[in-house]
Amino acid sequence: MKNKNLILIDIGSSTVKAYSFKNKKLNMLLQRSIPFKNNFDPEGGISSENKKELIELLKSLKEKNPGAKFKTYATAVFRKLTPQAKTQLIDEIFQETEIFLNIISQDLENFYLEMALVGKANLKENVLLINIGGGSTEIVVLYGKEAIERKNIDLGVSTIIETFPSINNPYSGVPLEKIVSWVEEKLPELTNKVKMAFYTGGELKYMQLANYPLEKNRFFADADHPLFIKFENFAGKNEEIFNKISLKQLESLMPENPSWMHGARGCSAIAQAICEKYKVKYIIPSNSNIINGAIRQEFKYVTISGSFRKHLLDIIKIKKYLEEMEVNVLSPRFTIPKNPKSEFVIFNGEDGFTPLQLERYHLDSISKSDALIICNPQGYVGASALIEIGYAHALGKRVIFTEKPEEFILNTLPSEIGL
Repeated sequence: MKNKNLILIDIGSSTVKAYSFKNKKLNMLLQRSIPFKNNFDPEGGISSENKKELIELLKSLKEKNPGAKFKTYATAVFRKLTPQAKTQLIDEIFQETEIFLNIISQDLENFYLEMALVGKANLKENVLLINIGGGSTEIVVLYGKEAIERKNIDLGVSTIIETFPSINNPYSGVPLEKIVSWVEEKLPELTNKVKMAFYTGGELKYMQLANYPLEKNRFFADADHPLFIKFENFAGKNEEIFNKISLKQLESLMPENPSWMHGARGCSAIAQAICEKYKVKYIIPSNSNIINGAIRQEFKYVTISGSFRKHLLDIIKIKKYLEEMEVNVLSPRFTIPKNPKSEFVIFNGEDGFTPLQLERYHLDSISKSDALIICNPQGYVGASALIEIGYAHALGKRVIFTEKPEEFILNTLPSEIGL
């Protein structure tokens, strides 16, 4: 697995971004605008047209990257699907592409965004993280390596376009100030004060293309964040983007995906409102997103299942590996068995609990985990693990086998193989 090519795909409400990760290097493969939020129905799912486009895109990526391992991270609008619609979409994509559609929680998305930037600004002060998506916006206050305040706002670029459709006239048909004021009224208060903000999601690339007056980063040294912009200069350039630069000119800046620019004005207006509301003086534009965080730490919480009687050493090895990566293994909690060869293994530290109580705890851990990892050397999956896989599948949880399962039916369930 050391040099195996990974393809990581960020699937948002309106944009799909695919990256290649090999030999510790992350490279963007493509960026495609697919308006999933248009004609979206929580019960019926995304439109058949958008679904077809996504499936064809995934198939194309597989054809161009034979032998690569695929990981997806779907956010925003996908979280709003009903459980039935979510299962149906996951099943259909897996049947068509053999790729698991991993719909991540808001908490895990925030964690990835924090991991992407935590420790980047080596400053003894609060730094705001701004991530604006198609249907939602996340703001996080970072101090050093810790997130000290989080706010999730049900408002994104699509919200702006729907509310102010004339924003994408050749020159904006709505004043920038009107949108900024409208957004600002909807922003929550922050307990912590900030004067600097990371503005993520491809904004460094965009600001360079649109010729924003960027300056060399004099606050901290980081190759991924070489530039900054003063708030007043950011607001001034936004005014120009609204009134003096046509939509056609913006589209020409990104010929490979011109429709991405249809969100440029709305995104900038939201960012300006946030910076104005919280009195941000300096903005650090960033190309970082959830994929940058996922490659630093893929899981926050996991549960490990498998045969504790047959494969305990393998399970302990996986648990140790994950904990060294700072992943919280919710279950198993302990590693020294009291009865290693018994039908139901009980560990030191689990005294006084019945097998049923311990299994209930394990199932509860699955419900709180980002993924269920199945340790199945030579493909063997025991009876207890089968129950746990079914439970995880019913919850829509991510299931990862360490090896290809022997059982036919397990290979038909949407899942992943290999850590």
